[in-house]
Parts: sequence; C-alpha cells; structure tokens
Amino acid sequence: MRLPKWSLLMFNLLLCVAFAYVSISSFSNGATVWWIWGLVAIIYGYTTINRFIKGYKEGWSTTEIVGDERTWNARLVSCSIAFIYILIFLTVGIFTFYTDYLVFDPVVYMVLAASTSVAVFATAQIVQMIQKS
Repeated sequence: MRLPKWSLLMFNLLLCVAFAYVSISSFSNGATVWWIWGLVAIIYGYTTINRFIKGYKEGWSTTEIVGDERTWNARLVSCSIAFIYILIFLTVGIFTFYTDYLVFDPVVYMVLAASTSVAVFATAQIVQMIQKS
C-alpha cells in the first residue's frame, strides 16, 4: 500500500500530540506510568521530525510504501497470535484479581500484558520469517 508522505506526517503528528496529552494528564493526576506515555510521545516526535525532513527533501506528493501485499498475511497471523495471547493473559489476570491472588497493581498488570504481547508479536514475525527461508 502506498500513502502520500503528508498523510504519514499528519498521522505521526496526531499520535505525538495524543500521547503527549495522555502523558501530561497522567502526570497531573498522579498516575505511576506517565513516563511510559512520555517516552512514546518522544519517539513519535522524533519520527515526526524525520518524516518532515524526508518529506521536505523528496516532496510532499511522493508516496511511500507502508505495506506490502506479500507480507500482509504474515502480519495478520502474528497479530492474531498476539491478540489471543493478550486475551488469555488478561483473562487470567482478571480471575486472579477477583480471587485475591494478584499482588500487582492492575494498571501495571495491563502494561505488562501489552508489552509482552508485543514481544509475542515480534517472536511470531521472526518464526514466520525463518519458516519462509
């Protein structure tokens, strides 16, 4: 799939502003994970600046390949595996929370579930690439 560079810039800018707002809001409300949202906002800010420089040099009407039809099925399978993993992880977490076996803060447990599901997605991608070779 090809998208114009200006649309990718707007998407990155929107995500940067959204994560910065969530980070500031979390910090002002006393949340413990505000720094994670701030780190994500900084990463999106960096990619926004890189996209702006790249779009300025190459022109805003040029397109960039963001998805290839040959790799779409591999990403879809990896997303499905990660989704099933996070559902099982959170179901076990809900069960242990309501039976008073959970000693973690529920927010920390959700962050742990999301971060480990990203690792599961990456592992599924690597395994599929090895199988294709």
